[in-house]
Amino acid sequence: MKRWAKDSKGKRYFYNVNGAKGYMATGWLTDSKNNTRYFNPTSGYMTTKWATISNKKYYFYSGSGAAARSVFLTDKKNVTRYFTSKCFMAKGWATNKKQQKRYFDPNTGAMYKGFKKIGSDTYYFYSKSGVMATGWVTNSKKGYKYYFDPSTGVMATGTKTIDGKKYTFGSNGVLDTNPSTTTATSSRTIKNFLANALLPVGKTLYVWGGGHNWSDATRKGISPKWKQWYDSNSSSYNYRYYMDLSEATEQKGLDCSGFVGWSVYQIMQSRSGGPMYTDVSGNLGSLYSGKGMGTVVSQAQLASSNWKLYPGDIGYNSGHTWIVLGQCSDKSVVILHCTPNAGVQISGTPTPSGTYGSQAIKLAETYMSRYPGASKYDYHESSGNYIRNGAYFRWNRSTLSDPNGYLNKTANQILADLF
Repeated sequence: MKRWAKDSKGKRYFYNVNGAKGYMATGWLTDSKNNTRYFNPTSGYMTTKWATISNKKYYFYSGSGAAARSVFLTDKKNVTRYFTSKCFMAKGWATNKKQQKRYFDPNTGAMYKGFKKIGSDTYYFYSKSGVMATGWVTNSKKGYKYYFDPSTGVMATGTKTIDGKKYTFGSNGVLDTNPSTTTATSSRTIKNFLANALLPVGKTLYVWGGGHNWSDATRKGISPKWKQWYDSNSSSYNYRYYMDLSEATEQKGLDCSGFVGWSVYQIMQSRSGGPMYTDVSGNLGSLYSGKGMGTVVSQAQLASSNWKLYPGDIGYNSGHTWIVLGQCSDKSVVILHCTPNAGVQISGTPTPSGTYGSQAIKLAETYMSRYPGASKYDYHESSGNYIRNGAYFRWNRSTLSDPNGYLNKTANQILADLF
C-alpha cells in the first residue's frame, strides 16, 4: 500500500507500505502518470519549487511536487526557461525536433530574446518564441533589414555576398539600402580616401557629437540612420536643438571632427569595429602623426611653400577640421567638411589673399548643385579662408599611395575623375 503523509509543518512524505514492513520514499520517484518528484534523501521531505540536484537545476510545482518536464515556464518578470524531458533546466544552446535553435543563459537559464551577443558574434532571437533567426529579417516598425547566417545564425556585418549579390551591413547589422554607400574601400590610396569621404555628402546632417560614439566612429560605410535623419528634416533644421550628447542623438549624423575621423577610418581599416581615429578637431594632427601616418604642416611652412596644398591633406584648428579635395591654379582649395548649416558638403575657400569668387568656390557650387539637398538645406559653397587658418596633416606616401596621380592634378581634374 502506498500513501502520503504530512508532518506538523505541512511537509509531505511518501510511504510504500507492504504488510508490517514499509519504507519512506527518498530521492527520485516517478508515478504511473509519469509525474516525477524528488524526496530529500535524509528527511524524506518532498521537494517543491527550485532545487539544484547533482549540479542541475529543477523546478517542482508547489502543489503537486511534480517536476516541470518538457515545458516552457515564464515567471512574473517575463523570464522564460525551458525544462527538458529529463526535467532539468536547459542551459546554453538547445535544438528541438524541428531543428529550431534557442539559447538559454548558462547561469540563470533565461531564454534569450531579441539581439544578443554570444562570444564575439551577435544573434537575434524572436521575442515570443525565442527561436534563433536565420536568413533575412525586417524590423516592421523601423524598416531596418538584417541578415543572419542560415547555418549559424550569426548576424552579418560589413560586406557580404548573399545568393551571388553583394550587400553592405553596418556594425549594428542594419542593411545599407543606399546603393551609393556600398562601395567603400580600404585600398589605401589618395583617391579612395577622397571617394570614401564623399559618401556622406548630401546624406548626412551636422549633429553635435556625431561620429564620436564607438559604433559610428568605427563603422565601415554610411549609417542608415544618417540618411533617415537627413531625409526626415526640413530646411529649418537647427542642430542646436539636438545637443544632449546622448548616444541616440549622436547616431543621427556627424560633426566636423566626427566626419574626418570616420573618413580616415574608411581608408585605414578593412572592417567595422577597429580602433578609432576620432578626436576633437584641434587634436587630429597630433593623433595621426603620432600613429606614424604622416606629418603636420604649420602655417609658416605653408607660407614658405607659397600655400601649396595637396589632395587628402587634413586641415584643422581648435574649432573646425576639413579635408582638401584639390587645389586650383589661383591657390584656392576645394574642401570637404561637415558644417552646422547643412552637414557634410563640398565647399571652396577664397584665395590665400582672401579673394572670394575663387575657382574653388565656383567648382563647389557646380558639384553641390548635383545633390537634391542643395535646394533644401543651407549649404555654404564658400568657406572661411582655411588656407590661412590652422595647421594641416599630410599623409606619408607609405601610408596612402597615389597610383592615380592625384598629387599632380588640379581640383577640377580630381572632381571630374571622382564624379
